Amino acid sequence: MNDQTNQRGDRLPEAHSLTLERRVRLTVTEVSEVLRVEETGVALRVGQCVLMVRGAGLKLRELRPEGGRVEVLGSIDAIGYEAAPSGGLLRRLFG
Repeated sequence: MNDQTNQRGDRLPEAHSLTLERRVRLTVTEVSEVLRVEETGVALRVGQCVLMVRGAGLKLRELRPEGGRVEVLGSIDAIGYEAAPSGGLLRRLFG
């Protein structure tokens, strides 16, 4: 478990990687669960955090159990983290 924090004291997500190519392809590793997939948003569990991807025409192209690799395709507008899967922010994003 990763106990590192940033300068504000927020807990950092566990080790994973993000690769964004031309805002149309996002590759994420160490995904433990796909929480939601919609054309306007994708929510992925990465360690103790939720990685949220917002955009248009989003879809999953690749899901590999080994290493938890997920590829999101579409027009990607924003990427962010939520510390806990409380549902509040997810509900606002994906209604």
